[in-house]
Amino acid sequence: MTAGHPQGARPHVLFPYPPTPVPGGQFAMTVLHPFRRAAAILAACAVLALGVVALVASQSQPARAASIGEFTMTPGNGSVAQGLGGSVEIPGPCPDYTIEDVNFNSYLNLYVVKADGTESLALRGISNAAPYDGPASTVSLAATDNPGMVGGLAGTITGDGTYELRIRCVDNYGLTPPLDSQVPGDPYWTQKITVTGDNWVVGAGAKATSVKVTPSANTVEPGKEVTFTAEVTPAEAVGSVKFLDGETTLGEVPVAGGKAELKKALSEGEHVIVARFTPTDTTKFGSSESASAHVTVRTARFEIHDASGTRLTDTPELQRGQTVKLIVRRCQPNTAFALGMYQNDGTFPGATSDASGTVTWPELTVPDGAVEGTSGWTLSPGCDNGTGVETSLQTVPFKVPAPPSGSPSATATSTDAPTGNPTDTPTAEPSATATGDTAGTTGGGSTSGGGSTSGGGSTSGGSSGGGGGLASTGSQIALFSGVGAVVLTAAGIAFVRYGRRNGLLTFGEPRS
Repeated sequence: MTAGHPQGARPHVLFPYPPTPVPGGQFAMTVLHPFRRAAAILAACAVLALGVVALVASQSQPARAASIGEFTMTPGNGSVAQGLGGSVEIPGPCPDYTIEDVNFNSYLNLYVVKADGTESLALRGISNAAPYDGPASTVSLAATDNPGMVGGLAGTITGDGTYELRIRCVDNYGLTPPLDSQVPGDPYWTQKITVTGDNWVVGAGAKATSVKVTPSANTVEPGKEVTFTAEVTPAEAVGSVKFLDGETTLGEVPVAGGKAELKKALSEGEHVIVARFTPTDTTKFGSSESASAHVTVRTARFEIHDASGTRLTDTPELQRGQTVKLIVRRCQPNTAFALGMYQNDGTFPGATSDASGTVTWPELTVPDGAVEGTSGWTLSPGCDNGTGVETSLQTVPFKVPAPPSGSPSATATSTDAPTGNPTDTPTAEPSATATGDTAGTTGGGSTSGGGSTSGGGSTSGGSSGGGGGLASTGSQIALFSGVGAVVLTAAGIAFVRYGRRNGLLTFGEPRS
């Protein structure tokens, strides 16, 4: 009931305004003009439409990403430029969703999450060890193990800091994650790496490290110790270095001042040495592993012994008239060799190599007329085992001292006396003695540095194909509702302005 109306009377209004006072203390109800009613209806519809837009927008956001566990990485460090060449282990199966010939257990994608929360696709089309339907899968990330895989870290890492990595199962056609209508929740496995410069290490907040190993020699004889020096960067990293010969641990040494050293005698053969740094506190420093260093352990290519059987030093000094024994190894088996002397016309006995390619001259005498300076025993043919590992050995070097005082100079009879090493003396021969460097040490061990990388991977602002059916439908509803709200609001404003110009928006006469 409204004051001023008879008992039981009901004002027939659509949107009643507050009662209007009239003379005598009575109140009168005003009634909206029909055009104003229409404008009010349109305005209400516009407000309702805007509410619908807000509701749909709040409900149509993509489903929130949800981690389903951590994956592990081996090794736990590497180079951004070289990428992820190791392996990962995912602790579960891919979604068991198949429709006709489409499935989500044949391929994986790896994404990098940047500081602003956006994702970049780092590796697309990982297929090693598929199908991923077991409780765990160890997956190689090497390019050779994943035909068709593209991408790398270089295009997704934008500076120092901690980055999240995500691995998702993708379909076997478009290599995109499942829609929310297929597999709800956007499942993925996660891990974090910390990047410092060009180095990355598994973990959040840890400072990346690197380690380099250097042997004191790349070619040594059996029984001789090799000193391995590991340099750890940064030098303040606290921990220990384990020296490995393949899968065999040679020893573990604490790091002091950024270095760790180990002395070890190796068995005969080829050795591939790596140094592995393990931090004392993994929250401060990351682990790292060096590139490999190669060391060859084998007997000397040649030896010169004096009459007592003592092995002489490298490029020894031989006196005129001195008798020595010469041993040359790794030659052609069962081959006859003639022997001469550099810048000397003397004759010397020949010898034949045995089945292993070793040839021995039990007694060789340096001629009394040997020319002063660097000389050598020359072999014909050259000693060549045919493997290509060592150069052909043509000359075994030694030196001849100056003649005794008062003796005629041997150099006076020869205008081409050597002023240095003979031109055919090999520059890559190993040591003939137990001390000193060899005369022809083979080159330093080649090192390898990580798996091959490919250029920066293609990136995307989020997971490919994400969002799901609900997000797509909600976005369309929001679009059309928003357009409708704008149209209704504009129409309402037009009606109001039209009514005011034409005197249609006026109040009715007060009712008694």
